[in-house]
Amino acid sequence: MSERKPNLLIPAIGAAVVAAGGAGAYFYFNKPVTNPGGTPTPVSGAVNLVPKQALMAITISTDGVALAQLDQFLPPEVKKQFDATLNQAKQSTLASSDFDFEKDIKPWAGNSVVIAILPKAKPSALLPSTTPRYVPVSDTGTIQLVQTPTPPATASTEIPNMLIVAEIKDKAGATQFTEKVKTKAGGKPSQSDYKGIQISKFGEGSKETSSAFVGDYLVVSPQVQTVQKAIDTFKGEASLSSALSADNLELKNPLIQLYIPDFANSVQQMAAMNPQTPPLTPESLEQIKQITAFNMGAGVDSEGIRVKMIAKIDPNFTKVEYKTSPGKVISQLPSQTFALVTGIDLNSSWKRFLEAAARVPDAKKAVDQWREQSKASPLAIDLDKDVFGWMDGEFALGAIASSEGILAQFGVGPVLILQTSNRSAAESLLKKFDDFVKTNGGSVTTKDVGGVSVTEWGGPGAPPFVSHGWHQKDSFFITAAPLVSTIAPKPASPLDADAVFKTVTASLLSPSSIGYFYLDMEKSWAVISKSMPESSKAEIPPVVMEAIGAVRGIGVTVSVPDKSTSKAELLLSLKPKPAAK
Repeated sequence: MSERKPNLLIPAIGAAVVAAGGAGAYFYFNKPVTNPGGTPTPVSGAVNLVPKQALMAITISTDGVALAQLDQFLPPEVKKQFDATLNQAKQSTLASSDFDFEKDIKPWAGNSVVIAILPKAKPSALLPSTTPRYVPVSDTGTIQLVQTPTPPATASTEIPNMLIVAEIKDKAGATQFTEKVKTKAGGKPSQSDYKGIQISKFGEGSKETSSAFVGDYLVVSPQVQTVQKAIDTFKGEASLSSALSADNLELKNPLIQLYIPDFANSVQQMAAMNPQTPPLTPESLEQIKQITAFNMGAGVDSEGIRVKMIAKIDPNFTKVEYKTSPGKVISQLPSQTFALVTGIDLNSSWKRFLEAAARVPDAKKAVDQWREQSKASPLAIDLDKDVFGWMDGEFALGAIASSEGILAQFGVGPVLILQTSNRSAAESLLKKFDDFVKTNGGSVTTKDVGGVSVTEWGGPGAPPFVSHGWHQKDSFFITAAPLVSTIAPKPASPLDADAVFKTVTASLLSPSSIGYFYLDMEKSWAVISKSMPESSKAEIPPVVMEAIGAVRGIGVTVSVPDKSTSKAELLLSLKPKPAAK
């Protein structure tokens, strides 16, 4: 059996995968490097060695602090499965290199690894190799052995211009590791001096790797020119850190972070690197050009797993300004609400949608058809004026657990709350619906619920199924009829006073928030499991049930602090694992 000739990139990437620990990082490194998934604003000192022109950089924490923090949340079966997945990542990622992470990599690896994708090298920089070939040299048919250039690699076989910068805590251990790699690669490695730093190159063809010790870091790339660029950066040329946004994700115990400094250009170049990637359409290009930079990151803190994102936006992208949502509408929902989406000013959101659709012919055509069909319907509705025109305040769409009346078979009912500064326009639309129900044989009745006048719609010969009314002068609600008694009067136990809601959303609250998403996992699972057959529930693995039980809830918020910045934050709120007996 032939001896394996490993590439230093394999164990180096394996170190990053294993140290990051988890399916997310493992999934990334089993995808083509042209389809990255990760996070933002690299804060590691290793970024100072990444050239400024990098298309993308991923920073992976290897210090184990985040994983140790995560351990406090993982119940026994989940912990067991997590460790098994981590071990599988070790074996799968390093299998082809004959290296052991615990023995060969962990002892010398520092606190972080940065993986960067750089622009494709120019053809002039790719020196063709020479291959002996017999070719005719005269008309007499004489042939002789000559050296002819080997054609450069095609796009489908070209090695991505990747750079890995690994922090070193033990220089002697790292040196020993690279010597092992060189020995396994076989052949005689070549050495070159570049600005006082030794570069080692070994392996051949797609296995060729160049590496160098630069300060307290090990720099690795399949292209020697990229290692030289990293040395230039170390010596003072502009680094990626100089291009980073001033915005900081402020993640505690980060697991992984990603930064794309020139978003539109980077996406186009990385798409071009993969011949299997379909070409970007003009409409897609128009959209991505609005994003100037992108950051994303995931970490672990005392509340659970937190993901943050910052996108820098071209301020000329939209003429419609965002409003800040005060969140007062949440107090009008009862604590039985287990899922919720809130926001503000649907009218402006509709206008932004129209702006975007106008730039995409198919989307514009669809919108025009909606408008025409709405006006031609029996209700004769103008979408811009009759529907969205008056929706200029806060809104909330919630799901409430209920087993009453028509909701018994579902176990849940919806509620929509809309605030407006133009009540007369809203009532004009409601009257159109009232008349439509009556015209089609339905019933429209009115009753008092806790001092609130409620209008109910019912089908022919059937009990009411929809109720609507006004909480306050500017606050309209519509819900399933069985829920009206919990919606119409101000709830005695509002959602914003619920312990789970406060725990999940408290750290997400932002003065510039434009809306939230909230999910109470325990209440949600109670509704879902109630509708499941017993046979289906019995088939759910114990580890899955334990994982569901470990999640308190999910909270997401979006904010727009200024015209050129959009932020999002997600918290997977976890329960501390039970104390060992």
